[in-house]
Amino acid sequence: MTISPLDSSERMVPAGEFKTNCLRLMDEVQGTGTEIVVTKHRRPVVRVSPFRSERPALVGSCRGQLRIIADIDGDPAIPADDWEMLADPGGIVDRDA
Repeated sequence: MTISPLDSSERMVPAGEFKTNCLRLMDEVQGTGTEIVVTKHRRPVVRVSPFRSERPALVGSCRGQLRIIADIDGDPAIPADDWEMLADPGGIVDRDA
């Protein structure tokens, strides 16, 4: 399991503290927009985030969250000899022909 590191709009709260101060923490999340990550034994369990009635726009919603990890201008991941097979996966490619 991969756990993403906290960003500047989150804070970690132990489960016992969350249980004791739940209503106050919910008001804080609503008022400040800061997300709270509730932990058990220092492991993230649940994220409490403010409710947003409007959905964010789909276009551009991943900006800053994705990385290109390969050189897209370099050698292709699939060799050019295999492109014909990919164009017609049901066909049989005779490499000896």
